[in-house]
Formats: sequence, C-alpha cells, structure tokens
Amino acid sequence: MHYEVIARKYRPQTFADVAGQEIASRTLANAIRKGKVAHAYLFTGPRGVGKTSMARILAKALCCESGPTTEPCGVCEHCRMIAGSHHPDVLEVDAARFGHVQDVKELCDNAQFSPSSARMRIYILDEVHMLSTAAWNALLKVLEEPPPHLRFIFATTEVDKVLPTVLSRVQRFDFRPIPLDGIVACLRAIAAKEGQEVADPVLFRLARAAGGGMRDAQTLLDQLLAVGGEQVSEDDLDLLLGTARGGDIAALAGLLIEGRPAPALEALDRACAGGAAPGVVLEQLVDHVRSVLLVQACGRDSQAVRRLGTCTPEVEAHAKACSPEKAIRLCQILIGCQQALRQGVDPRLQLEVACVRMSSLGQVQDLDGLLRRIERLETAPPPAARPR
Repeated sequence: MHYEVIARKYRPQTFADVAGQEIASRTLANAIRKGKVAHAYLFTGPRGVGKTSMARILAKALCCESGPTTEPCGVCEHCRMIAGSHHPDVLEVDAARFGHVQDVKELCDNAQFSPSSARMRIYILDEVHMLSTAAWNALLKVLEEPPPHLRFIFATTEVDKVLPTVLSRVQRFDFRPIPLDGIVACLRAIAAKEGQEVADPVLFRLARAAGGGMRDAQTLLDQLLAVGGEQVSEDDLDLLLGTARGGDIAALAGLLIEGRPAPALEALDRACAGGAAPGVVLEQLVDHVRSVLLVQACGRDSQAVRRLGTCTPEVEAHAKACSPEKAIRLCQILIGCQQALRQGVDPRLQLEVACVRMSSLGQVQDLDGLLRRIERLETAPPPAARPR
C-alpha cells in the first residue's frame, strides 16, 4: 500500500509556504518581478530548513506557463513535472554521487544546448560541498560566462568547503533554523489536515527536538501519529524520543531545590526506569532548570521563555521557590556534569553525584553581596582606640 510521508506530502509549493525564510523568499520574488534573476544562486544552511524546496519553487516560478511569475500555478505541465523531479530541462543532481570531473564536464557540455520545452534550463545541485576542487574548476568557466538560457541553483550544508572563486560568482542566501513558533504553527496545521488533534505542549516538544529543521519536525510528527493511533499523548512522545516523563523531571527538580538528596535519588531512579538514558535525563533537567532561571529573569511570557516551549505550572512554582543565585548554581553544576560526560565518565554515576551536590547546596549566599561587604570592611577607617 502506497503511503506518502508527511514531509513529502506537505512540501512547500510557493514562496509564501517556506516557513522561516522570509528574506530569501522576498528577495527571489522581487528579482523575478523586476526581471533581475541571477544566473547562479547558492542556498546554504542546516538540513531540513527549505533549501531544496526553495530551489524547486524558484525553478517552477521561472518555467511556469504563466511565468516568469512569483506565484507558480502548480497545475501546468512544467510545474507538475518539476514537483515530481522529472522535468527534462530542470535537472536535480546529487553532488555526492555526481562529483567527478568527467561528470561535471558532461554537464557543462549539455548546458550549452537550448531547453527542449521550458523557457530556460535549470540545474539544481544539492550537497555541492562534495564536489572536488577539480570538478569546481571545470564548472567555473560556465559559471563565469553562462548561456542566457542557463541557471544554476546550488545547495549545501557546509558552505565553508565551497571554493572562494565559486562564492564570488553566485548570489548567496543563508537559510536559518526555523523559529519554534513557525514550526509549531506548521505542525498544528498538518495535524488538523490529518484529522488529528495534538496538544500544544506536545507540538512544542516536537519542534524543540527537531532543532530548527522543519523536515525533522514533520518526520517526528509522522512517527508520533503512528505511535499514538487515534489519540496522541505526551507519554507517546516520551516513548518516541526515549525521554523520561515530564512529571518525573519536574518532581526531581523540585526535590533538588528543596535540598532532599535521598528522595531526589529515588526520583532519579524513577525517571530512568522507563528506559531513558542518563544523558537524556540530564538534558531534560538542564532544560527545566534553564526555564526556571529565565522565568525568574524575564517573566513567564517573555520571548526567551517561549523559545524553550510552554511554561508549565511546575516551572513557575520552582521559580518562586528557588533564589536566582541558587538557580545559577544549579545550572553551573549541570553544565559541569555535561562536560564530564563528554570525557567518558560513567553517566549514571556522574548524574547521581550532581544530584547530591545540587540537593546539598542549602541556602546559597549572594557572592556579590559578600564581596561588597568585604570591600566595605577593607575601606572602612580603623576604629578609634579606646582610652585607658
């Protein structure tokens, strides 16, 4: 039975559909509107943020029967063939498999011919950082003096590996990680179209796990809908991501703030009992304490807090129960624990030591206040001698 995954089914089809890349969308649309389309573009950025989708949309905008247009129709033969990756004049090339000098020379020879059906010939080269130096040098002549019917669109996740001589011959667009709110809005719309209702806290956690990549977020949503069946819960998401339950992490953080080491270690056992790795539990604990710190500094409705997801009642309660100095010290201990894990220390042992240290802090003194008191004592005049 054929099934089209969400990442392909809901792939952007117009410039406005590409989330989080408004500058690139507006610039390309204005270039088409003014008839100032460059002969070569370079799209760079992390994976899954819309580089290849933007390249296809640009190709459709240039080859559409009603174009060149900023809004390709999506129904004409050219648009449908480009969307299906089988247009004879729009070639999508994987540079990881097509990176030899002979391949690039053959591409340059074919590029001299006029398009067979569209108004121009377009080459979309993905992962171009995989091209060898010799292959780039073979392509430079065509990039410097291209035929009027030819356009190049390069995409890469590692722009540092692209030769400076190439960068000077293309227009570069840096694609950024998609903001959390943009990913959540897209996932919410997709879930509604799929006939599923997913709570916002689950969507925010999905978006954070994707790390700013829309494709990764859509893939996770696809898996979550399959795991959850008719109804999706946070327990399903914990199972999918291999994380501890949010309630267990909140309970552990509360015990650490209260300074109760024995119950805290028991809560740590419960958090890991479901199969969550100690390193994952540590990351969740870092996120929780970080949220507490930001709520204290900026308030629950600030953008800094929203970037981490929804502010839970547990986070608000811990922000009130913990002093800012203690929250900072908790963060410092957790960061030190993360650094120790990178050095190969036993993760469970290191996490247990960190929990004992955090729960034994007691009332942390204000170090700045102590320093000011010491300075006042040092600068104060000596007391007058008492008369005998």
